[in-house]
Amino acid sequence: MRMASATANTAKIIEYALFSGYDPVVKMQMGPQTGDARNFTNYEELYEAWKKQMRWLRDIMARTVNLGRAKDPEFFGRPFLSATYERCVESGIDAVSPEGERGNSWITWFTWVENVDSLAAVKKLVFDEKKYTMAELIDALANNWEGKEEMRLDFVKN
Repeated sequence: MRMASATANTAKIIEYALFSGYDPVVKMQMGPQTGDARNFTNYEELYEAWKKQMRWLRDIMARTVNLGRAKDPEFFGRPFLSATYERCVESGIDAVSPEGERGNSWITWFTWVENVDSLAAVKKLVFDEKKYTMAELIDALANNWEGKEEMRLDFVKN
């Protein structure tokens, strides 16, 4: 049996790297502080901040899955599901009970491509071509690209 686990919107990783772990949507510090991206002088600094945010999110998700596997049987037995498994019917053990066989659990990471696209666009437009500064990018993002449509399209197309 497979265990339901955790799902992560990994597009938040690039946002956290650019905003030093701060989430402007919920208006609170979520990830580790990785420095003001306006002060990053090269792509490697941005990439290191991204990796730190990714590790933080991965660790949170792994702890969530592990806690869920430990506590799920205590609070959320699956009698109907258990009735569909021969082993559960024969043994009388619930499908999610730690005494029985347990399947794998997993973390579903979606929106990975947005990370790659975003990192590549920032590398090209800010650090390689120097068309924009990190300060301009951070300000544009903080203001939801307001008045920066040409800039937004540059980042979308690259």
